[in-house]
Amino acid sequence: MIDSVDKKILELIDKRVVSGEKLAEELGITRTAVWKRVKKLRNLGYNIESRGNGYILKSRTELLLENEVRPFFKTSFIGKRYVFFKEIDSTNTYARKSVFEDGTVVLAQKQSSGRGRRGRKWVSSGKGLYFSIVLKPSIPVSEVLKFSLIFPLSILDALSRSGISSKIKWPNDIYINGKKVSGILIESDTEGEITNRAVVGIGINVNDSLEDIKEIEDIATSLHIETGKYFDRKLLLSEILFQIEQRYISFLTGKKDEILKDLEKNMLWIGEDVVLTDGNSKTEGKLIGINNYGGIRLKTENGILDIFSGDLSLRKVDDV
Repeated sequence: MIDSVDKKILELIDKRVVSGEKLAEELGITRTAVWKRVKKLRNLGYNIESRGNGYILKSRTELLLENEVRPFFKTSFIGKRYVFFKEIDSTNTYARKSVFEDGTVVLAQKQSSGRGRRGRKWVSSGKGLYFSIVLKPSIPVSEVLKFSLIFPLSILDALSRSGISSKIKWPNDIYINGKKVSGILIESDTEGEITNRAVVGIGINVNDSLEDIKEIEDIATSLHIETGKYFDRKLLLSEILFQIEQRYISFLTGKKDEILKDLEKNMLWIGEDVVLTDGNSKTEGKLIGINNYGGIRLKTENGILDIFSGDLSLRKVDDV
């Protein structure tokens, strides 16, 4: 989308006026080609002013183009390949259909058919982060649930570094003040008893206003709504990818119990009466923690139950 010539133009006109003639000379292209390049950059959101016979870059694009985000990355392999779309149906769908190396990140400014867990729709305003990471962990199927906990914990860590307190609604939603701000969808490929590929889809409401999430405002929120601040999405994306890479490497090198301890400390509704719904069945009990496989433990009338799938919700007073 942005090539070396585009990058050079942006570099040359940053904070100073440069004539079309000078740009053409520096780049070895015609003045008409310069004009076309400037038009392309403007269409990508760069605020380029024409002054006399020259151009000056006044502000950069809000699009999370590779040349915009790459300078902030702190990872060694996650994001080494970065694929950007202005709009796509679903980053997870695209990543699953493609052959990508370990650590590839696919990000879209907007998704027309973003998906959450259990086929739920994920609303994207264009002001959040919507991306998928391709990972190749080669882990036993029995460890997949525990593996999935890496991602909400990483987001929680990244938000904490921005001064935001959040909680994890098991297994992988992030909540602030009782409302959902982030969701994660993991789709994996398994051969025999080994999961060798996982596409991790992450959606985060960042700078969304109340108007942007009007249709889901009863259950959802954004970082902006909660804090009144606007966040640099480039920095937030970089921090999230860094935290994920650190926890991912730690997991693969055997430090797995830390994940369970950290999740239990940051769980939403721990010690409270909850309802777990899985299909047509419902289980009620007190949420007391995490088991050794990443499932939850409920204290019920029939004793302590270990449960590995389903949707949690608070038990309402009327249900008691």
